[in-house]
Amino acid sequence: MTSPFSVLLVEDDDPLRAVLFELLRQRGWDVHAASRGDEALEMARRIRIDFSILDLHLPGLSGLEVYRRISAEIRPVPSILMSGEASREEARRAFELGVVEFLRKPLDLNRLRLALDALVRRIHATGFPGGPATSPGAASELPARLEDLWPRPRRRPLR
Repeated sequence: MTSPFSVLLVEDDDPLRAVLFELLRQRGWDVHAASRGDEALEMARRIRIDFSILDLHLPGLSGLEVYRRISAEIRPVPSILMSGEASREEARRAFELGVVEFLRKPLDLNRLRLALDALVRRIHATGFPGGPATSPGAASELPARLEDLWPRPRRRPLR
C-alpha cells in the first residue's frame, strides 16, 4: 500500500523541521525534507510530490522561488508558505503566484493542522490544479487573509 500523499517539507531550522516532519509522518504521508531551497528543487525533480510546505527565507533559493520553479519547471503543486519575517508585499506576492496558505512564525501547529486539512479537502475535491489566484472568489478572500497575518494596530478614540 502506498502513502496517500508525498510531501516536500523545506525548513532551515532543524528543530522545527523535525517537529513538522513527525507531524506529517504521523498522518501517514511520505515526507521528503530539505533545509535549503536548491536542495528542495533537486528533490522535487527526482520525486513526484503532491504538495509542499516551504519556509520563505531559506539558504540558497527562497521558498517562494522554489515554489515558482517547481510550478514552472515540473508541475504546479499546492503549497503552504511559512515565515516569521515576511512583509505584506511578500505575502501578497505569494498568494498572487498561487500559494494556498501563508502561515506566520512562530508557527501555531493547530493552524497548520487546519491548513493541512483544508489542503487535503481541496486536493480531493478538485484534484488541484488551481491555487488561490485562480480559484473562484480568491481575490475577495485575499485582503481578509492578509489582515489575519498583520492585524491593524488598535486606535484609541480622540478625547
